[in-house]
Amino acid sequence: MSALVERPADPHAGAAHAGRQLHVLFILTSAGVGGAEMMTISLLNRIDPRRFRLSLAYLKQEHDLVDKIDRTRVNGQVFCCDVDHRMDWRAAWRLGRFVRGEQVDIILCTNLYPLLYGWTARWLSGCKPKLVEVLHSIKLESARAGLQMLLYRPLLRMTRMLVYVCANQRRLWQERRLAAREDIVIHNGVDVDHFSNRFHLDAIAALRRTHGFLESDYVVGLCAYMRPEKAHGDLLAAAARAHARGVALKCLLIGDGPERREIERRIEALGLGRHVAITGLMADVRLAVAACDVLVIASRHETFSIAALESMAMGKPIVMTDVGGASEQVMQGVSGYLYQSGDIDALADRLVRLADPTRRAAMGSHARRSVAGRFSLDVMVDAYERLFLRLAQRPHG
Repeated sequence: MSALVERPADPHAGAAHAGRQLHVLFILTSAGVGGAEMMTISLLNRIDPRRFRLSLAYLKQEHDLVDKIDRTRVNGQVFCCDVDHRMDWRAAWRLGRFVRGEQVDIILCTNLYPLLYGWTARWLSGCKPKLVEVLHSIKLESARAGLQMLLYRPLLRMTRMLVYVCANQRRLWQERRLAAREDIVIHNGVDVDHFSNRFHLDAIAALRRTHGFLESDYVVGLCAYMRPEKAHGDLLAAAARAHARGVALKCLLIGDGPERREIERRIEALGLGRHVAITGLMADVRLAVAACDVLVIASRHETFSIAALESMAMGKPIVMTDVGGASEQVMQGVSGYLYQSGDIDALADRLVRLADPTRRAAMGSHARRSVAGRFSLDVMVDAYERLFLRLAQRPHG
């Protein structure tokens, strides 16, 4: 690669960080709506701007989340690189010039595609900012992704710090011999003040009535985009089995998506038409979550579910597939229940157990305390700030 271009010398080599803010450049694939993207924006908006200068580059022209950036705190530049093919050297050079000209100290890449650009920009700049990769995935989604990993593995080995979002994820990737120079676990976190159940009972009752439910009904929610891997059908099948056992629970499906028509067919086939409602897309799901007694995460695979944390923060017990970091989030029988993905009988059994309002209240209270103490946005931000400061004290490279 060194034969392609001649890199300039680093004008900032050996410069002390004392007396100026550490400049952290975040790189995203896009500013489109997605779990990793929203988590990155939340992190940017909460980091202390007195200690850090924060910039964001996003590679592709998807801008939905740009308006969510708090420019009173994100005090550097925010820009799109206008990447239009896999390896866009024009965009890479732009990033390299930015790293050099703006004295970037740390480059943080969210997921693997941005790492390609972060590593290349670092190399082209002639400077030596610390490179941090935050990996949100727990599996390779396709054969193509497996081939691409042949490129990313050597880049990761040269990366200063690899951040996993849960310990189970780190264990699984280390079993596959994925490695960086160092790694650390920093759990995803949520804003426990924003996700708190402060809704008036009248508002909750009104939302229930909108969807044909009574205040006295036992309502089980599932908040997820309607894609096959979210397994809405598993909840519907479990609801039918709970009905057969005498527990006439209701289901509130919060969201929309390409599987909606199939889900509606399944509802009719199971005879659940009077017992299941679909909200459609909602800009703010909190009132809908508040209207539920229990939340289910039925996904076939998750790394570290943000929807679970948000629901727990709102004081809801969770019934969740034991995938990814679920066992780190849910204390079995205390803040909720775990079950094996696809085990409809186990899911139905746990929903029947939670028909008891006293049990639900105790579990929901524990869930809220658990998130506030271990998985809050403030806890996550503090961990990243300490990581940045620690990296800044280390030699270049």
